[in-house]
Amino acid sequence: MTSIEVRNLTTSGTGDRPLLDDINLTVPSGETLALTGPSGAGKSLLLKTLIGLEEQTSGDILIDDVVVNTADPRRRDLAMVFQDYALHPHLDVFDNLAFAATLRRGYNRGELSERIHEVADLLALGELLDLKPAELDDAQRQRVALGRLLVRDAKAYLLDAPFSQQSERVRTQVRSVTSQWQQENKRTSIFTTNDVAEALSTADRVAVMHQGFIHQVGTPRDLYERPADMFVAGYLGSPPMNLVPAFPMGRQLVMPLATMLLDDHLLERIGERGVVVAGIRPEHCYDATGHGGQAVTDRVEFTTRIDDVEWRGSSQFAYLGYDIAPEVEELLNEVEDLLEFDLFQSFLVAELAAESTLRPGMSIRVVIPRQRVHVFDPETGENLTLAR
Repeated sequence: MTSIEVRNLTTSGTGDRPLLDDINLTVPSGETLALTGPSGAGKSLLLKTLIGLEEQTSGDILIDDVVVNTADPRRRDLAMVFQDYALHPHLDVFDNLAFAATLRRGYNRGELSERIHEVADLLALGELLDLKPAELDDAQRQRVALGRLLVRDAKAYLLDAPFSQQSERVRTQVRSVTSQWQQENKRTSIFTTNDVAEALSTADRVAVMHQGFIHQVGTPRDLYERPADMFVAGYLGSPPMNLVPAFPMGRQLVMPLATMLLDDHLLERIGERGVVVAGIRPEHCYDATGHGGQAVTDRVEFTTRIDDVEWRGSSQFAYLGYDIAPEVEELLNEVEDLLEFDLFQSFLVAELAAESTLRPGMSIRVVIPRQRVHVFDPETGENLTLAR
């Protein structure tokens, strides 16, 4: 098995902002790491830099503790799936699957053919082996590119949005067999995806990227429950975390719909800040009359009017509007402009049980476990709730 490490990797751009900004990352042997973030975050560029197709301005790339900055792609021995598939149009599916493996010396034709048929069956390509890429649809071409990677006996796998063209039903199956193949063959892998749910459900660990910078790396649970900063909090989850302006007043934190008592830790972390951002996930905003709400003891609570209700099958989401002062809204807009990402809205989302009879215009009493409220610095984005 193979480990991959990146130390202080930076790639300069045409403007002031680098394309990759001081990336530090360690992927232990056998681990599957997901790189997720909005389009343009630098995910694809990072993979191409790891494999040697793009050159960094500074920093080091290590494969099995050996610096490979000047090594060409072949010597790095990493296999990659590209977003444009990079298939050979004159070759049929079988030969495309075989192509990368045949470039290596000493391969066994019989074993390779057996491996190709095994991978083809896993990816529903068995009946397409005699066809050319032009005769396939995008989903099939993507599976051929993925199969070519799995056929090759490389040190590690790099996959750039490898499931993006698959239908929802097929995607789950392809993702599952790919993950199982990697585990059985003990391959280290890094894949990119814009789909947060895919990253959280598939990878051992997840790295959240934006603007060429890695905001946080951790297990899916760590990132979801303990986001390092406001961007990670607002990016993960559907609906995402509610982020609302809040004002420290003595030992109280005054939010648009509720007031919370601050403990000594948060009081010290907030310090002299006049405004912060409070974060609460929708599933932690309970209907006080429901089972979840009744079980909450150390709570923040408030009563308000429901503006809208959205039914999602297994649950419902209530939208609770509130007003924001113009000067506060201006501050929040500045934060969004800096991050080039929408984080804030003038409503709070609360998850309701599927059988709830609450409807727009009705009153709702909401309870929130106090330990589920995150507090962020609006300028740095830092999660002040976490211990230093």
